[in-house]
Amino acid sequence: MCAERINRKYSDYTLMDAGCRTMDLKPMLKECREYYGSDLIAGEGVLECNLEEELPFKDGQFDIVTALDVLEHLNNPHGALKELCRIARRAVFVSLPNMYYIKFRMNFLLGKGISGKYNFHKDPVLDRHRWVMSYRETVEFIYHNCANYGVEHEPILPARGRTKLIMEPLEKTLYKFSPNAFAYGSLFEVTLGDSRD
Repeated sequence: MCAERINRKYSDYTLMDAGCRTMDLKPMLKECREYYGSDLIAGEGVLECNLEEELPFKDGQFDIVTALDVLEHLNNPHGALKELCRIARRAVFVSLPNMYYIKFRMNFLLGKGISGKYNFHKDPVLDRHRWVMSYRETVEFIYHNCANYGVEHEPILPARGRTKLIMEPLEKTLYKFSPNAFAYGSLFEVTLGDSRD
């Protein structure tokens, strides 16, 4: 969804993919001039970068910054979002999960746990979620913390295979009545406009 949105609206741009892990976004971008990936642990083509700290980049250094399923891993998502907006010139894309999604609720009810990212590990782990957030909370978080910019968002609904023709229209309808239960997550585009030019 994020790549489709970027490909539709932007060309000849630089992009910082914060928390990129294996750079899955990179091959989906059509007119990206320069792609930079960063993560907590450096890898081939991936810069080491801790989003809990001030980022080592200039104001507006990248045209576009993405943080896809990243902020929920941080103790200070507010500060990280502020930093991501600081280093972007044109737009910031953020996706966040909705842990109130009906499948997660059912798993929890049946004793299966919400997701491995919430396990209480015997040993310390770096990669874990720190927030149990609802769809509405993610929307409020982004709109409040990006009040000086333009913000658009859309729900992330589950991708379906064989049941697509039946389930997708049904889930789109159910989402309208109860986004907390039927949106898998949310994708935000924060438009910084010409404020960095």
